[in-house]
Amino acid sequence: MDSSRDQKQQTSASVVTEIVRYLARQPGIGPGARVLLCGVSNAVLINGLTDLGLLVTCTDEDDADLLQEMIPEADCCEGNVPREQFDQSDSGFDLVVVRAVSKSDCESVFSRPRMMELASRLACVQPGGVLVQLGGSSLSENAGTTHPRQCCLRQLNMFPGRSSICTFASQSRLNFPRRAGQFAVSLTIPGKRLSPFEWDVLAMNASRRLPTDCCQTSSRLDDADVAHAA
Repeated sequence: MDSSRDQKQQTSASVVTEIVRYLARQPGIGPGARVLLCGVSNAVLINGLTDLGLLVTCTDEDDADLLQEMIPEADCCEGNVPREQFDQSDSGFDLVVVRAVSKSDCESVFSRPRMMELASRLACVQPGGVLVQLGGSSLSENAGTTHPRQCCLRQLNMFPGRSSICTFASQSRLNFPRRAGQFAVSLTIPGKRLSPFEWDVLAMNASRRLPTDCCQTSSRLDDADVAHAA
């Protein structure tokens, strides 16, 4: 029993290490780069980023005080992402990291509220910067299972920029099904600055065109589509 639990903990730590390395490879990321984490409150991940010399701001609805105590190098804020808190800043973030939407939270990531929420995150990214969605699935449906990477990819592709997909190899060594495990979907936004209003318009237009059932529609994306995005 103990050995099984230890193996799971080692696997989890290994995946977090992979995620830190992946984020550190994003364009423009180096010592002094500004990173915003929205609802991603993994202390090991945050420590990994601050150890690289990144300036990390973390927003969390529940554990902000605890995270601030554990990681004094980061700037931990309570709550979600107030648009007025970050949209009007002179310089945006080089990297914004968000958690993909849980399946238990909504039926479709293509709904207007979810598209508008994503637009508000994109408005925090400086021109040429990157937004990353972190997601994951498991062998059983539970609250920790997010919408699959195909849904997240299509959602991001409704906005301008270059998208890509990364799946983290530690999970595949356990012989899980192809779609199980941790993944990241990213969007490198254009070098021309868009206003928060322009991001909102893109989100509203996209929500009118996209179907209400994201998972069934996105599951029809073939491997060529995914390969093209990568």
